[in-house]
Amino acid sequence: MRSSPKTADGIRGQRPGRLTHELAQLVSSAPTRTRADAVDSRDVAQRLREDILSGALLPDQRLKFDELRDSYKASIASLREALLCLVSEGLVRSEQNRGFTVAPVSFADFVDITELRVQFEAQAMADSIKCGDDHWEAEIVTSLHLLLRIVDDSRGTLSPEWPSRHRRFHQALVAGCRSPWLLHFRSVLFDQAERYRSLGRLFRKTPRNVGAEHKALADAALARDVPKAIELSEKHIRSTVANVIANVPGLKNTKQR
Repeated sequence: MRSSPKTADGIRGQRPGRLTHELAQLVSSAPTRTRADAVDSRDVAQRLREDILSGALLPDQRLKFDELRDSYKASIASLREALLCLVSEGLVRSEQNRGFTVAPVSFADFVDITELRVQFEAQAMADSIKCGDDHWEAEIVTSLHLLLRIVDDSRGTLSPEWPSRHRRFHQALVAGCRSPWLLHFRSVLFDQAERYRSLGRLFRKTPRNVGAEHKALADAALARDVPKAIELSEKHIRSTVANVIANVPGLKNTKQR
């Protein structure tokens, strides 16, 4: 007896495209709850991320499911998925028999983040200044204006809008950079440093003219002065580090690795 010829899908006797059709039916009949849960978990992850970066959730704080469910109005499944996402970002830790906690902070960690940030920020800014167009310039001007609107000499940068406007300004400076990977890792480091900046804002004892610092950065970038922009960027980053280490209780006494 002659065997059935092998068809295009590699299965003897099977009509071409039949498996593809059956798989498509399985996918289309899958519960839509999975997609909805995925969207919900992304939303919860973003809200948790913002609360960790702003200092609303403090380092080493236990993240209890019952409390999170009440605060974020989310299911246990969505919370677990969101927390695992933040674990991969280094913002949350999962420990056996302890559950989830906000990642701790330390002097050594902050120094490590800072040294990498200085390098990545300089590379991204240099390429951005060389390649930025008119839209790049316009976004720097706009984001600086919005940032300076909420700087209060007496209260510093305690406005709830500061973190988002501050992030937008610094993203604008490097938006002309042509390397997506460089921008990605630079963004990860920026968010990690934001946790320390938030603590620094809460414990700062003396005012700092952050408005002038950001305006000087914008002026150097718009003047296409790469060396000046890089110099100001490093000074800006290291001034923040000095403020945090000097004012955040216990941080400066943490042992270095």
